[in-house]
Amino acid sequence: MGSVVDKLQRLGLTEYEARVYLSLLSGNVNSASRLSEGSGVPRTKIYSVLRSLHRKGWIRIYSGVPLLFKAVDPHEVFAKIRKSYSEFLESIQATLDKEVLKMKEKFLIKKFDVGLEKLREAIEKAKTVWINNATTDFLKRVSNSFNKGAEVKVSLFPGEMGIEVEGNIEFREAEVEIVCLVRNRETPSISIILDEERVFTVFKDPLNNRYFVDEMLYDECTKCFLEWHGLSWEAEVKDLR
Repeated sequence: MGSVVDKLQRLGLTEYEARVYLSLLSGNVNSASRLSEGSGVPRTKIYSVLRSLHRKGWIRIYSGVPLLFKAVDPHEVFAKIRKSYSEFLESIQATLDKEVLKMKEKFLIKKFDVGLEKLREAIEKAKTVWINNATTDFLKRVSNSFNKGAEVKVSLFPGEMGIEVEGNIEFREAEVEIVCLVRNRETPSISIILDEERVFTVFKDPLNNRYFVDEMLYDECTKCFLEWHGLSWEAEVKDLR
């Protein structure tokens, strides 16, 4: 009986409850006093154990003097347990899905279509300009906006070339291509970090060559792009040594 008791305990029963239930299975109906003797559960505990088993749905109680008790068929008990556990898992999944959705929304909310001209104006005021996955064409569009006293670090999209620019500017070639899908075509996904605070994402429409610029509005997003830039830049520097 010991191993079966252990298994029933894993289903949520106490040791006493498991012993009483197994005693009930060996007969049809029984009284509390006989169940106490057959299961080894003390008389002072037997009624509280039986009430708990009834509350959990493992036994039935029949009125009379004395009260009689009967075990619910194990198949019926386990079917209820499976249903309850399945509903429990579904509720957890639904909760987690909501949290994932919130997180996605938190990271994706942007100030849409800022425009290239507004981006240039922001770049002119920045003391540090970090650009990741930049294309040569994009650099030509914004290079006139670089403040000559600003620190400019440009991680070039693989295969792209740097340009001649006055001032404090460094170029590195990215090891990984970061792209976004636009009109079913892959196009470089460019990110710009200004003064380690403002983060913009840029992509080019492959059909009309128009640049779309969005600004990330949440601190969490800014931190992600800062970490991404830092890790990629450090990795690139190490490779060049």
